[in-house]
Amino acid sequence: MKNYLLNLYRKLPLDFRKKVKNIFKKEPQNKEVISKEDILFNLKKYDIISFDIFDTLITRCVYEPDDIFKILNEYFSDEKFLEKRKLAEGNARNFYQHDVNLDEIYEQYAKDNNISLASANALKKAEINIEKEMLIARNDMLDLLKKLHELNKRVIIVSDMYLPKKTITEILDNCGYKGLYEQLYVSNDIGKRKDDKSVWPFLKEKYPHQKIIHLGDNDLSDVAYPKEFDIDTLKILSSKELLHKCSLYPSLKEFIDTRTCSDSYYLGLLFNKKLFNSPFSPLMIDDFDDFVYMFHAPVLTEFLKFVIDSNQDNLLFLAREGYYFTKLYDKYCAINKIEKKNHYYFLASRKATNTASIKNDEDIFNLLKNDYSGTLKNFLMKNFHFNYENDDFTIKLPDDYDKVAKVVKNNLKNIKNNIKNENSCYKKYIKELIPNYKKIDLNLIDLGYSGSIQYNLSKMLDKGLNGYYLTNSSSVKKYSEENHLHFYFDINDNTEYQKIYHYSLILEYFLTAPYGQLQYFKEQNGKVSPVYNDETLDEKKKKNLNKIYDIITIYFNDLKIINKYLKYQPTKNLLCRNYVAMVESGIISTKVKDEFSFMDSYSSDIEKNVFKIISRY
Repeated sequence: MKNYLLNLYRKLPLDFRKKVKNIFKKEPQNKEVISKEDILFNLKKYDIISFDIFDTLITRCVYEPDDIFKILNEYFSDEKFLEKRKLAEGNARNFYQHDVNLDEIYEQYAKDNNISLASANALKKAEINIEKEMLIARNDMLDLLKKLHELNKRVIIVSDMYLPKKTITEILDNCGYKGLYEQLYVSNDIGKRKDDKSVWPFLKEKYPHQKIIHLGDNDLSDVAYPKEFDIDTLKILSSKELLHKCSLYPSLKEFIDTRTCSDSYYLGLLFNKKLFNSPFSPLMIDDFDDFVYMFHAPVLTEFLKFVIDSNQDNLLFLAREGYYFTKLYDKYCAINKIEKKNHYYFLASRKATNTASIKNDEDIFNLLKNDYSGTLKNFLMKNFHFNYENDDFTIKLPDDYDKVAKVVKNNLKNIKNNIKNENSCYKKYIKELIPNYKKIDLNLIDLGYSGSIQYNLSKMLDKGLNGYYLTNSSSVKKYSEENHLHFYFDINDNTEYQKIYHYSLILEYFLTAPYGQLQYFKEQNGKVSPVYNDETLDEKKKKNLNKIYDIITIYFNDLKIINKYLKYQPTKNLLCRNYVAMVESGIISTKVKDEFSFMDSYSSDIEKNVFKIISRY
């Protein structure tokens, strides 16, 4: 049977075989680690349990440790700080002929660079501060030590490090390890190192007749060398090593190799703080929160900054994406103490603006050229608010253009009356929201694509508008020369940015309002009010909408650290590549993908799944 099916598969067209292969591709697994529970069980038989610190118990929110110094390069406005700092450490080691501490390094730095000791100490203080701010716990390792503490196991910590023991103790305390170990051995304090093997006989003498195991990330100093002294070891994979093993890395490598300081922090947040914070992580995105933090938060944050940096007033965040964009704008400005511009959550939709912007018969029949599949009655109601009372039938536009055009012609008078009424009510809504809209520049904010809503609004108002969009498509509509379009990811700058558009449904799925799509405005008793479709959110999606907002605000707060030292601006190409690679590499679990079902109330009447749609790309 297996051979029979294989032969059938080989007869399929190659492009179809690739699609089938992707559908059934197994999700990546991390086969090199055992579970936290298994490790805990194995550790119970040891008398002394030793841990490395950096990249084992704690990790920095940068791609690799030296990137801390590169950030300080920018902070000190000294592009050679890293070089001078490394040289001072080497010179200090040669001078003192022992494992030096930070005080000795900066004393040497003062001599090397002919500056005062006070100036050198200011640099030292900045290095200590940024280390404290950038270092976070690896949460599963913290949990492991807590469980060992509950079992009354003896835990020690061993590190090759130039930071003073007092500083490392404070860092461990800040990361939650206070009281979870009985002794801390730091190389510059005891004069013994792991990487030159001197610490291992030292520990054997300290703990004679005790069965010792050491856990750490370095293949030599933490794994191979202790074994030479009859100390068992267990490799703990670092966040960086897990990244290198996952399916994202080949796509990201070229940008990692040329990373900026902002890129390093971006990578540190995504992989060290989130996806691979745990050494027991599967090599996949299996958690909804992680996916939102990695996919939605960085791109939407940079887009918001793009809007803020434009320094424009009268910002119109278009519905329904604008419902949460407005909240995020308010939150970002509050967190970063930015003065907000006049801004509005502006009710708009393709349906509502398409109808309200119709000026003549030609415009009416042009709507029949758009994609639509469903019933004729539904189409006429959605586009013209016209209740068709004859026999209904299924249509597919633009294929059934002639058939639908005939019905429209027979009911043209009533349809045009409805259009006139919708146009009048829409303008009254705008006048109530922004009384002086005719005299000021209006700036529309949306995910983008083709600019249809801006085109329609500009046409309806006979006014040029500015548009700020996440991205564009190859078919941008521009009603007049007075309309100005701005794109954060402009496909004219990089063709790979087209994938931002292709996969934007994943963003759009969550960037929605807790009510249906705007259909039209109506006037009753002199008051204009919106009419929405009957779409409602189930409790699960409501919860997810609030969750995505909370996760993005967490990302906002995480940027406060790096913003103390430099202007955080990850490169667009890295943002785009990671955004695309997450979708195309197979790293997203089916559990996460299953969250993405939706109803497209404009162009269809059936439920869809975002990942099924984008799979054609």
